[in-house]
Amino acid sequence: MTCLEIWSVLKDLTLLGAAVTAAVVAVKGLGTWQQQLKGQAEYDLSRRILVSLFKYRDAINNARHPAMWVNEMPSPPVKEAEKMKGEDFWHYGLSNGYQNRWDKVQEQKSSLNADLLEAEAIWGNRLPEMFKAVYALDHELYRKICNYLEMKRPRADSVTKDAFEKNYSNSRDIMYRTSNEEPDEFKQDLLNAIDPIKRYLKSKIGHKEGITNRASGAASPAAPS
Repeated sequence: MTCLEIWSVLKDLTLLGAAVTAAVVAVKGLGTWQQQLKGQAEYDLSRRILVSLFKYRDAINNARHPAMWVNEMPSPPVKEAEKMKGEDFWHYGLSNGYQNRWDKVQEQKSSLNADLLEAEAIWGNRLPEMFKAVYALDHELYRKICNYLEMKRPRADSVTKDAFEKNYSNSRDIMYRTSNEEPDEFKQDLLNAIDPIKRYLKSKIGHKEGITNRASGAASPAAPS
């Protein structure tokens, strides 16, 4: 083999090696890019659920406010008002005021449920299982409010009123939150149910931020509290 032929073979081998190296680098780069996209999607989902959880918690706390303000109590339509007496006006405003409060709870809950479906598809059913304790408290409060409003309905018959009053009296006193800084029993139960969810989501946020900051050398920003 002549020197020219040897040089040609070496050149071809060098070009082949460069092509193989470029292909390997490209594959590794694609894998890293895919991992980054997946990590960013999970990070965004975690933060979104966490923010929605806090809004949901606050909506439940607002529903338990002991005062029902006048601007929260709508007046009935004119045609309905013509058939009403004094207590009917009061009950209409009160029940609709609580309905408006609970609509805000349900709005946040619906937002959470949509994201929990995505979370279950990615992480399994661990997170939805954690929410069962929170939703049980949600249902307990809803039943308490419903029983109260039904037993206060002016035109309900005595048997119906007695049944709702019995249900109301036999359940724990959770309808109104305390005005002091210390959480009452229901609020503490709610905080206890939310705490493992917060830790679970913040661990995922912290994991993504830790990877990003190690790559950039930056300090980790604080997660939502």
